[in-house]
Amino acid sequence: MSILITGGAGYIGTHTCVELLSSNYDIVVVDNLCKSKPEALNRLKEITGKGFTFYEVDILEREALEKVFIENDIEVVIHFAGLKSVCESAELPLSYYHNNIIGTIILCEVMLKYNVKKMVFSSSAAVYGIPQKLPISEDSVLIPKNPYGRTKLVIEEMLRDICASDNSWSITILLYFNPI
Repeated sequence: MSILITGGAGYIGTHTCVELLSSNYDIVVVDNLCKSKPEALNRLKEITGKGFTFYEVDILEREALEKVFIENDIEVVIHFAGLKSVCESAELPLSYYHNNIIGTIILCEVMLKYNVKKMVFSSSAAVYGIPQKLPISEDSVLIPKNPYGRTKLVIEEMLRDICASDNSWSITILLYFNPI
């Protein structure tokens, strides 16, 4: 059984891969390399001394994503794939909605087809917008102020609806303030 890491060549993805490989998990990495480089994956192998399966796949490409599930025994998905620039999202909102939301819908549909119902989703503190009080808690008001934050909130709500409709799903949502 393997853990699929979408966006695994990115900053958070590579650090997660190091920890998983160091803990002897089998991983499969999917990344379209639009904001990362293959060099990051080579460093993963150097740091851990371990190999893993990599697919240069965009999660918007359903058939290519299905091939990953067909060729690997995926048990859980850690979903980091997505566009992430707050400024860019204000300039290109449709790109962000399409990539982040539609990509996650396709991923969830493929997961369902192959009976993989465990996910860790990488959200963002951007879902809180400008906080009404500090410190921010998990029950703080969700009022994102930019398209990036809104895509994350829509995905969070979608994942909650999936779990509410089928309790065999297990989804954890991570909210970062600063992953570094």
